[in-house]
Amino acid sequence: MHPLLEKEHQQLFDLLDAIDKCVSNGDSANQVYKYLRDFVALAEEHFKNEEVIMKDYEYPEIINHKKEHAVLLDQLFIFKSKLGQGHTPFGKDYIQLLRNWLEEHLFGANNRLDYFFCIR
Repeated sequence: MHPLLEKEHQQLFDLLDAIDKCVSNGDSANQVYKYLRDFVALAEEHFKNEEVIMKDYEYPEIINHKKEHAVLLDQLFIFKSKLGQGHTPFGKDYIQLLRNWLEEHLFGANNRLDYFFCIR
């Protein structure tokens, strides 16, 4: 795995843990929103970094991978917007959705990317 991408993956999980802790502690929706905002911003930055690396390495699945990024970001933007407007109650079920989203990305598409890096 590329060191920058690995670092960003850990940061994304750390932010999820912080969101989970806020929800478990009954912290304000505003505090949860701040962490979610940071999570979405980091995911967006991470995807940009990943796409640059894929382009540099001439990754053959780059088009499909970029499409997956776009779909995932759209979902995150909608989710963040709803929470910011107070329309979405935030609880453990949403944290699990975010965790599933991140794990699916890391262990699905990114596993193929890691394999590509290893054989190059």
